[in-house]
Amino acid sequence: MYKKNNMRKLGLILCFFVVYGFSVSAQQSVKIWDECPNVTHKHKKSTLTVFLPETRDSSGVSVIICPGGSYYWMARNIEGYAVAKYLNQNGIAAFVLEYRTARKGNHHPAMIDDLERAMHIVKSHGAEWNIAPEKVGVMGFSAGGHLAGTLAIHHTKPEYKPYFVAMIYPVVTMTNEETVHAPSRKNLLGENFSPELAEMLSLEKNIPADMPPVFLLHCTNDKTVDYRNTLDFKQALTEHHVSHQSVWFSQCRKGGHGFGIQPNRKETSWMRGFITWVLHID
Repeated sequence: MYKKNNMRKLGLILCFFVVYGFSVSAQQSVKIWDECPNVTHKHKKSTLTVFLPETRDSSGVSVIICPGGSYYWMARNIEGYAVAKYLNQNGIAAFVLEYRTARKGNHHPAMIDDLERAMHIVKSHGAEWNIAPEKVGVMGFSAGGHLAGTLAIHHTKPEYKPYFVAMIYPVVTMTNEETVHAPSRKNLLGENFSPELAEMLSLEKNIPADMPPVFLLHCTNDKTVDYRNTLDFKQALTEHHVSHQSVWFSQCRKGGHGFGIQPNRKETSWMRGFITWVLHID
C-alpha cells in the first residue's frame, strides 16, 4: 500500500484547510496550488479547468479527467477538453487536470499530489458547482489512466477516494517487462527508481479491499501501450471481486492508442457506454 511520506504531508497539509475565495465559471482554469503556503514554483503550473453543463443531470455525478502523455506531456485537447465537452452535453460536470510531469523535472509523487489536490477542490465546491461531493469520479487516458488508478488504490485520505475510476487504454504495470510502457515508467519513477516503488505503483499487484467500481477500455491493436496492461488489471479486479466493466476494440485508429473520442467514429461509442454505466453504479 501507499507508504505515507511525513515530510510531504507536513509540507502540504496547511493548504487543505484554506477557505477559498475564488469563484469559478464554466471553462475557467484554476491554478490549484495558488492558495497554499509552502509550495514551490513547480506547483504553479498545475491547473484544473472547469466545464459545467448548461443543464445538469440529476445524478450529481462529476468527473476529473487526467489526459495522457507518458507522464511527460499532456494530450489536453483530445483526451481532456473534448471529453469534458461531451460529458457536458450529457449533463455531467467535468474538470480537466493538467498535472505536473517529467517534462518540467517532476516525478512521483508530484502527479498524485496534484490529483488529490484536484479532488479536494472539486469536493469543496460541490454546492457552487451543483455536484454531489460523494460522487466525484476520475477518468484517465494512457499514463493518465495509471494516475487515475493510483488515486483509487493509493489515496492518502478516505475523502480522496474516487466514486469510480475509468481507465482508458491505461498504463498499468511498472514491473512486467513484457508489457510495461517504458517511457511512462521512466518519467514517473525517474532514472534510478527502487524495485519497491515500481512494485507499489504496479496497479495490478495492489488492488485494495475498498477499490471503487472500474470502467476499462483498450484496443487489442494498441501499438503504444500493450493491451495486456488492461487484461492483467481486469483479471486482478475479478480475483478481488471488484465491480468493473470492460470494453474492447479489435481495430482502432491512430495505432489503437491516443484517440480519445472521435466524433462520428466507432471509438466515440465507448463514451455512450461509459455514461450509461456511471449513471447506474449504485
